[in-house]
Amino acid sequence: MNDFTDSDRIAVVRPAIKSYSRRTITVDFLYLDDQTCERCIGTEAALETALDRVEPILDALDVGITLRDVHVSTLAAAEATRLAVSPTVRIDGRDVQPDYVENACESCGDRCGCVGDVDCRLWRYRGEEYTTAPVDLLIDALVRAIASNQTRFGRPGESSADGLSSNVRGFFEAAPDDDSACGCDC
Repeated sequence: MNDFTDSDRIAVVRPAIKSYSRRTITVDFLYLDDQTCERCIGTEAALETALDRVEPILDALDVGITLRDVHVSTLAAAEATRLAVSPTVRIDGRDVQPDYVENACESCGDRCGCVGDVDCRLWRYRGEEYTTAPVDLLIDALVRAIASNQTRFGRPGESSADGLSSNVRGFFEAAPDDDSACGCDC
């Protein structure tokens, strides 16, 4: 027979926790132009709204967010960040929508007078297409990252994008010393 009482059998030993490290998720907002590009401006606003809406979840789970606003203003910066399409939102180095589509961006085309020559990201979410990132798409991506402890997977800074698109490369190659280069000959 056993000499343990019922309370002995269910006793739980908890080691003293000496320190606790708060988990942090890194959100990168990468863009070519947040001054005139309606898609970049709208996506930045959608990201701010999404972050505000997930704040209660972050607080409850003691998760922090590091938001990095990355204006990609040169070809070297585009290569270093492996920017494939603008605008881009990455969570812990992963594009929230890696299978991107681009189409003509009128506000970027207006920037240099060559309407249609500059392509920006077209977001797809739940069967619809959007010129700016839908808030719900960003919330879904943030909640998945928070819940899945996504930081364990992949290397920090790893991107799911393969590299620069010809559109991003062309944006800078027309006039490499000019921040407003769009890739056209105007």
